[in-house]
Amino acid sequence: MLYIVGTPIGNLEDISMRALRILGEVDFILCEDTRTTGVLLDHYNIKTPRISYHQHSDDIKVDQIIKLLEQGKNLALVTDAGTPGISDPGGVLVSKVLEHFGEDMKIESVPGPSAVTAALSISGIPTDKFIFMGFPPHKKGRQTFIRRILDSEYPVVIYESKHRIVKFLNELKTMKESTSLSDEEEVAKKRKNLESVVVAREISKMHETVYRGDIDNIISQITATPDDQRGEFVVIVG
Repeated sequence: MLYIVGTPIGNLEDISMRALRILGEVDFILCEDTRTTGVLLDHYNIKTPRISYHQHSDDIKVDQIIKLLEQGKNLALVTDAGTPGISDPGGVLVSKVLEHFGEDMKIESVPGPSAVTAALSISGIPTDKFIFMGFPPHKKGRQTFIRRILDSEYPVVIYESKHRIVKFLNELKTMKESTSLSDEEEVAKKRKNLESVVVAREISKMHETVYRGDIDNIISQITATPDDQRGEFVVIVG
């Protein structure tokens, strides 16, 4: 059995009783970072051995994991925070396990926190439909990525790091302003999109902050205090 286990995105209390039971019962826990997961396990006095599995893990590590499953071991896959497979390499491992075992391997989800749904739930933006686009590319394709956000018919959710959050928001603003004025309808749509922006920082953690409204005001608030540029960010463009 391979369990895909959601873990807290900040507050260690945000974990289900089922997840704690599974983490305590499996033979090994596959961790994005064994030290980060160790904080959670130590908090709940869980002694299950940990194995490192992350985006830089090679095929040798995947083969080791498959051999453990062949031996009948039960494994739990966790990420540093949130649900494995959402903007992390968990999905790659699930794909390789399915490719190797087919329907002979049972893969079971143990649902838990997700920064996407947490941010949407407090955004105040209609969320019956939305698009999740993950992290923006650092270089190639970045402008196309941002243009798709502005052109979207539905709210768009993205992740951004503390190193690039101000850059990303400024790029959104700049692309809005550089739109050809000959297409008034297009300009109006992009302007309306950027009047309904939500930036959630450090969701469920001690310094959780939510910025709402016009993108210019949000940029001003975040840049006014260096501390507001720290942590993990979820951006929703409504």
